Amino acid sequence: MQKLINILSRFEKIIASISMALMTILVICDVISREVFNTGIPWAQKSAVYLMIWGGFVGAILVAEKASHLRPEVGDKLWGEKGKLIFVRIQNFVMFLFCAMFVYYAYSYVKESFSFGDKSVVLQVPLWTLQIIIPYTFFSMGLRNVFFFFNPNEQLKLKKEFGA
Repeated sequence: MQKLINILSRFEKIIASISMALMTILVICDVISREVFNTGIPWAQKSAVYLMIWGGFVGAILVAEKASHLRPEVGDKLWGEKGKLIFVRIQNFVMFLFCAMFVYYAYSYVKESFSFGDKSVVLQVPLWTLQIIIPYTFFSMGLRNVFFFFNPNEQLKLKKEFGA
């Protein structure tokens, strides 16, 4: 499972980097076009928004990978060192259930968008191709929670390493 997560991680880092770089380039080109030629690039702003959304969702996965995501810290202080492993397992199980529920609902949403044939008005691309990142994000985060459930010491090591 660790190999799969490492492969996904590399892929996700590339996607996040490309999304942020393209978004930045599009916005800069649009601003220069507006200032120099008095006309903008009509599709640049909408594309930048979609790229930002993709970058943000993939960024959430990368944060979850480092065990830096939002989590209740009350158990860290109340349960002490012995109870920490149990608390981490409970926490990851609950997060997995949350992610699994959102995979289902996000997939249903994308499937509905696909069946209705929804398109972006400006870009003229099917919206499901832009929305597919939503169920993937929750799937990938859920996968990491399953890994941390079975390897709680890995999560605790990451928390110390990244100061979460």
